[in-house]
This record gives sequence, structure tokens and C-alpha cells, in this order.
Amino acid sequence: MNEQAYAQLWRAEVADLQPLEMAVAGGHMATDLAQVFVAGYQAAIRATFRVNDKGWVAYVVSEDRTPSQRHLAVTYNTKSATISGVKTWVAALENIASLLVKAGQGEDACYFLLPVEANGIQLKSRLPGQFLAGLSQGSVEFRRTVVQPQQHLDGSTARQFRFLEPLYLYVAFLAFIKSRWTDSRQVDELLSLAAILASADFASAVTAQQFAVLDQGVQDCMRLLDAQPLSGLPSWAVDRRLMEMYSKGIQQRALRLSAE
Repeated sequence: MNEQAYAQLWRAEVADLQPLEMAVAGGHMATDLAQVFVAGYQAAIRATFRVNDKGWVAYVVSEDRTPSQRHLAVTYNTKSATISGVKTWVAALENIASLLVKAGQGEDACYFLLPVEANGIQLKSRLPGQFLAGLSQGSVEFRRTVVQPQQHLDGSTARQFRFLEPLYLYVAFLAFIKSRWTDSRQVDELLSLAAILASADFASAVTAQQFAVLDQGVQDCMRLLDAQPLSGLPSWAVDRRLMEMYSKGIQQRALRLSAE
């Protein structure tokens, strides 16, 4: 199943679910780790920003911060109510319906949800690399794109995305591997812990430690899967690092908060 087919199935069967259920259902029907990423990513966006969108949303944050390119950073003009600039990474570019745009930095950042067909939005695709080759990717340029009042989002919870993205990605991954697992009890236990974390306070040391336990469980599953022939997943050897990307930070944060 390619990305377009997965997107159609997602809209039909997953779009109306709550974030935790969305990650489980999306992960269960995924056929590779690129789709597992999308499943967790879509759930995390909705859990963080409470957006209600029946199609895929790309959270566009990344910018080229080199001195010669800083003038391309996305900015919001309050007088004209327009945004301009470039975001350098858009996930699932060929199948997204909306862009969740961050304009500015720090406490002054603004957040908007814009349809991809809005005037002044230009998507540019690029060939994927070996990592997550099944995920369409690219960049987006905003050229004095008008932002309507109803398209402003509350960004007060934006900082939670750095926790919720790996959390829901882990949920989608666990749902993905459950059918490939000889004994699903370990996976079910990890999913139960993830459900607790979905409503937990990530500023808490206890939550950080629980997150570290979940992460360790996911990494253990990865190692066990490495020893199994994963038929139909030729990209496993490369894409498996998706599940390792967040581990070091999760473990270090748990140690730091427990020591305070």
C-alpha cells in the first residue's frame, strides 16, 4: 500500500477518532514504518493543538537558520494579516490537506492552520532519501498568504509536541507490530502505559521516568524484531532508526529530573 492509498484509508477509517485511538488504528493498518510515522504524527498534532481536520495536517516548523538564509524565516505581518517565508520540511507533502504553521520564535510565536490550496502557498516536492523513502517530503513557501481570524490557533500547548510526537509514534509502532508479535502481552502492557502517559504531566519527574520505561520497552521490541525475518518490509533496516531517534533524549531527561 503506497502513501496515497494509506491516506485514503486513513480518512475513511481513522479521521474521526480521538488521538490515542487514531494512533492505534493508524499504526495497525500501516504497511511500513513511513506510514507508522504518519499515524503517530497525525495523532500528536491533534493531541497538541486540538485541531479538527478530516485530512492530513503537516506541522511546518523547520527553517534554514544559517545567517545567509535567515531572511527566509516565516514571519507574520500583523497589519496585513499575512505570512511570508519558507519552511524547509513538509511531511507527506503529496497527501496533506492543511498546514499547521509556526511563525516566529519563542513566546512571540504564532500558529495558524491553513488549507494547502490557499493563495500564496507554494509546495515544492523533493526526492526522498533512503530513510523513510515511502514518505513524500518537500518544502513550502508562503508569499503574503492571508490568514483569517478563524485560522489562528492557540499555541499555549505547542511545547507539548516534543513529548507527544514520540509518545504517539510509539503507540502507532506498537499497534503496527502487534500482529507480528508471537506473544502480544508485552505489547499490550506497553500500550497501557502509553495510554496513561497520554494524559500525564510531562513536567513531572514521575512521568519522565514512566516515559523512559515505555521507551526502553519499545527499544527491546526493536531488538527482538531485528532477529526476525520481516517479510514485506525491505525498508526495515534503514527505517528502524525512526524508533531510536527520541530514545537518548527521553532517557537523559528522566535521569536529569530524577536527580533534581
